[in-house]
Amino acid sequence: MKISILKNTLIDKITVVNRICPKKTDLSILNFFKLEAKDDKLTIFSTDLEISYKATLLAKVEEEGEFLIPAKQFYEVLQNFYEDVINIENKENTLILRGEKTFSTLPGISEEEYPLIPKYSEEKYLEIDNKLFENYLEKIYGNIKTAEVIKPEFAGVYMWITENLIRLVTTDTIRLSEIKFKKDLVITNIEKEEKLLIPETIISEYLKIKKKPLKLRIYIEPSQVTFDLEDQVLLTKTLSIDYPDYQQVIPQDFNIIFYINRDEVLKALKLNKVYVDQTKEIKVKISPKNEMMELITKNEILGENINKVNISLESADQEEEFEISYNIDFLIEGIKNVDSEKIFMGINIPSDYGIKPTLIKSPLEEDFIYILMPI
Repeated sequence: MKISILKNTLIDKITVVNRICPKKTDLSILNFFKLEAKDDKLTIFSTDLEISYKATLLAKVEEEGEFLIPAKQFYEVLQNFYEDVINIENKENTLILRGEKTFSTLPGISEEEYPLIPKYSEEKYLEIDNKLFENYLEKIYGNIKTAEVIKPEFAGVYMWITENLIRLVTTDTIRLSEIKFKKDLVITNIEKEEKLLIPETIISEYLKIKKKPLKLRIYIEPSQVTFDLEDQVLLTKTLSIDYPDYQQVIPQDFNIIFYINRDEVLKALKLNKVYVDQTKEIKVKISPKNEMMELITKNEILGENINKVNISLESADQEEEFEISYNIDFLIEGIKNVDSEKIFMGINIPSDYGIKPTLIKSPLEEDFIYILMPI
């Protein structure tokens, strides 16, 4: 193998490879990735046996061939390689990297069998605008960060495709986010209902890829999902569990319903967060009679912070004020992710019968809902 390639076309792809290749593993071959030079193209393969990655780049190929390279070391050399064009070749089990003024070598493997990169079927797919899909995922991704600690099987995105709608759902059992959008926004050949649980690993890698094309194509198979980004492909097994009937936990009736100004509340919550302690608890005191909400945080060192915010009351079962507590980070995240000047909040007052979740959404659109359990 002997090729010449622009460093900047290579480095973004090798960054993904470096993240995917395990840092510690008994299977030392997984610390390597595969380069294959053929037909003026350089193809990169890497896998940790959970997620697989393939990228194709244009390169000047003088000699075709393939070679296995240690991912971490190659990434570090490439990060510090200061010339624009890099020449790569292998001689037996040594990789040679040259520039006009630079010469480096790395150990490699030319003989050993590399794990097979799984193949995928293009039979069932949906194609969506990358910016749109990325925006959807960022609204619901926060739940995944804590889901693995609370319940590992929830560390993923549930995709539910029906006749007219596509839903994306995440939960960590403390909060739940649902995005739903019409099938008209995508190109798809999927007509029947499909349900799949997409692991966090592929979602995380997809969001980290910087230079995305205009469209993402998602191929769906019974136990596998593939994200096709034209010159980059991410592939993984879907999680083989039945997702709970989450719609049963979406509250329909409330003791109090009111509206708040999104920006006003977020400004107040940011100040409250300065005074939050390790529990991250914020007390919310609501006075239906005065149409007022107080946001209260306390800190043994700093003291106390109280912010008053006007609410616009729609309905309430009582006029007496009451208090309810939330995790402040989770409350901020829910309000921040609603794209609306006004925010709908439906609350059930804690009682001897227990606590019920709060619903946060836009008063006009049903495309995004956020459910948060009080603490």
